[in-house]
Amino acid sequence: MLAIVVLLILLFAQQQQIVEFPWSGRIATALPDAIHGSWFACVTSIVLFFVERVRRGRSAFVATAAIGACMAVGTEVVQGLTGGDAEAGDVFFDLVGMSAALCFGGVRRRMLRPRIGYSATALLLAASLWPVVPALAVEHCRDSIAPELIRFDSPCARELYSVNAPSEIVPAPQPWSIKGQVLEVTLAGDTSIHLDDPIADWRPYGELQIDAFVGGDALLPVSVSVRLDNAPVDHVYRTIDCPPGQCKIELPLDGLFDRETARVNAVVIYSGRAATGRVLYIGRVVLRR
Repeated sequence: MLAIVVLLILLFAQQQQIVEFPWSGRIATALPDAIHGSWFACVTSIVLFFVERVRRGRSAFVATAAIGACMAVGTEVVQGLTGGDAEAGDVFFDLVGMSAALCFGGVRRRMLRPRIGYSATALLLAASLWPVVPALAVEHCRDSIAPELIRFDSPCARELYSVNAPSEIVPAPQPWSIKGQVLEVTLAGDTSIHLDDPIADWRPYGELQIDAFVGGDALLPVSVSVRLDNAPVDHVYRTIDCPPGQCKIELPLDGLFDRETARVNAVVIYSGRAATGRVLYIGRVVLRR
């Protein structure tokens, strides 16, 4: 009964189509994957309970493992057929959770020594939480460079941005006062550079500054959108005509949105189709007090 109750709770949390987490960010995104192991450990315990009605001993564990493996693969296949995200990683962590349940069941049925069985159970359940670890590492790296939203020479730089056009991290072009690595983007159609899940609380700051560099010899309209949670609108934006060469984009935050209640979930730098083929460099993106 305890396994059934825990299973139902984890099932509701894991299936975000039914219940969504009340917050966003990398950790919230990773949590459904991280609880796959615990969820499937409960599933396995229930399967083992019913299998033991018809089989005993090791044969019950073998049958449970076979059924569990089929269920792990089958649930992902169903998700893929119904428009969900079918991932091999989910199958792997399901099997890790299943192994933990079988180790625990082996101790309870005197098939494994308690020290070995309980240690294996704990290690397997801990290992099943691995999807949260990379998210925590990126969050820590992001916080370490604050109030800069991104620094292209940081070890986690590639985890902090995404772009839908050809791009690479290169040395800053000359002449530009920026030193070090910057992002070079060859604009293609409606190009957007996403800085997802930056530091969300902007209350201490009064301005967003972006150091850009425009290739060519013509003006380039560059728009900056600040995407929001807990706000009456989902984003606010401004468009700046950047001259060729160095361009400092300054976006005062006073009056832009209510920083006391709103939280920022992304900053997007983008341009329109008319700029196709132009080259834009992004250097520092930083919050100023």
